Amino acid sequence: MSSVNPYNYEAIHDQKLRESICVAAIVKVMAFDKSRMTVNVQPLSKHLENGNYETQPPILQVPVAVTRTGGFIFRPWIKPGDVGVVVYLDHDMDSAVTGGKETKPMTERNHSTSDAIFIGGIVSSGFAADEFPDSAHVLAKEDGTIYVAVTEEMVSIKNNDTTADFKADSVDIKTTTVNITADVRVTGEITATKDILAESSISGAHHTHPGCSGGSTGQPK
Repeated sequence: MSSVNPYNYEAIHDQKLRESICVAAIVKVMAFDKSRMTVNVQPLSKHLENGNYETQPPILQVPVAVTRTGGFIFRPWIKPGDVGVVVYLDHDMDSAVTGGKETKPMTERNHSTSDAIFIGGIVSSGFAADEFPDSAHVLAKEDGTIYVAVTEEMVSIKNNDTTADFKADSVDIKTTTVNITADVRVTGEITATKDILAESSISGAHHTHPGCSGGSTGQPK
């Protein structure tokens, strides 16, 4: 009579089956193809193979999941070294991804590394969260020196030492110099706390005009 307990055999079988199912993984980006929007990635978690933890093989040409709705698209920029997540789809994705329509799977693959999707990066360090406005959706550099932040009240843009807050009835710009290379038409008043200078350094507040008798007028008030 066999000494193998049928329950133990089934438990071991079920455990091996669970271990063989790919669901999701933390990966590091090796390469990014901006034209095809794919990445080559290296899983960061070693897997158990014959009693030893071994490095998993890289997964190549993984499609990048991007936000695309209503005729708009958010295109992320991915760099080698970025750490992110891949998920493994239930079925062979080749026909569905190519045609974008309901279709039969081309193979009987299930939860295969061949059907991985890169769904985005994970910020692990160096993230300057304190630099951003609270209660805002933010697109930014990791160090916080450049960002666009959208809140319920306004849109804020920062580029190093320059910030601009676009509110419903005003625009507040904090910087040393604003250069405008276009015509400016103003339908309201222009108020300057100091002076307005023409390109030839003529003061709008302190200039004078020649008088009819050869003298000059006083300063404008």
